[in-house]
Amino acid sequence: MSLGVRGAVTPPLSYYWAQLRQSWAKRHKDTSFRTDPSIDLILSFTPLPSQARILCVGPRNGVELDAWEQRGYCQVDGIDLLGKVSDRRIRWGDMHGLRCMDSQFDLIYASHVFEHAWDFSKVAEEMIRILRPSGLLFAAFPIHFTPTSHDRYDFDSADGFLKYFDFARLIRLWHRETPTEVAVLARLEGK
Repeated sequence: MSLGVRGAVTPPLSYYWAQLRQSWAKRHKDTSFRTDPSIDLILSFTPLPSQARILCVGPRNGVELDAWEQRGYCQVDGIDLLGKVSDRRIRWGDMHGLRCMDSQFDLIYASHVFEHAWDFSKVAEEMIRILRPSGLLFAAFPIHFTPTSHDRYDFDSADGFLKYFDFARLIRLWHRETPTEVAVLARLEGK
C-alpha cells in the first residue's frame, strides 16, 4: 500500500514544520497508558475479526501498532508525517490526502491526532473515503485549550467533532467526555 499526499489541500510549510517539530520531540513517547484502555474498550464494545484492516493515524512510533498486534491483529498500518523514522512499519502519510484505496479499512484509530489537522473538513472526507461501510472510527482528542500552530482544532465536545461528518452516515456508538478530553467510537452506516 502506498500512502502519501493526494487531493487539493496543500498546507503551508510552516504547518508541516510545526507538526514535525512536535512529533520529532515525542517520537519515543510511550502512549500505552491511553492506547491499551482505548483498544480494550473498542474490542469490548464491538469485536473485530482478527483479519480486520486497521489504520493508526499519527502513531509516531510502534506503540499503537504493537498493541493491536499483541491482540492478534496482523493487518495494522500506520501513517505519520515522520514515516519510518521511529518504526519501519509506519509509512509517510498526510491525513489530508492518503494514497490508499477507497473503503480499505475496517477501523481507523486516531488518538490525539485530529486536533493537529490543517483542514479537518478535508481530513473527515478522507477518513470516510477510506473507511469500509460498517467500519469503525475511533478518535480521542483534547478539548478546552487555546489553539496553537501545533494543536489547531478544539472540537469542544463529541458533538463538535461529529458535526464534521454530517455529510456521511457516521453513527456514534459510544463517547466519553472529561473536562479536558473526548473519546468517540462511531460506525459508518453505508456510503
